[in-house]
Amino acid sequence: MRDEAAARDRDMVEGAVKKVRLFTLEGNADGEAALAFLQARGAAVDVRDVGRDPDASLELFNRLGRMGVPAIAIDDRVFVGFGVNRDEIEALLRE
Repeated sequence: MRDEAAARDRDMVEGAVKKVRLFTLEGNADGEAALAFLQARGAAVDVRDVGRDPDASLELFNRLGRMGVPAIAIDDRVFVGFGVNRDEIEALLRE
């Protein structure tokens, strides 16, 4: 399953627009901040609510071996938490 997830992440990058998968829960303030940040920078964001979508929950667990939101997948990187990873996320969006 991890290989499938990695392949999907590689396919998410096309042209100048970064495609990002955001795993979060409804009402998660850090997730909402991440979404606003990503959209403001022109990223195409696929929001997956792990509280409502069992497939999203399973995908996140398979990637990380645990649950943690928000989790932000860009290319082959997955960041858990937004605020502490903001600078690295912004750098990846510029590539």
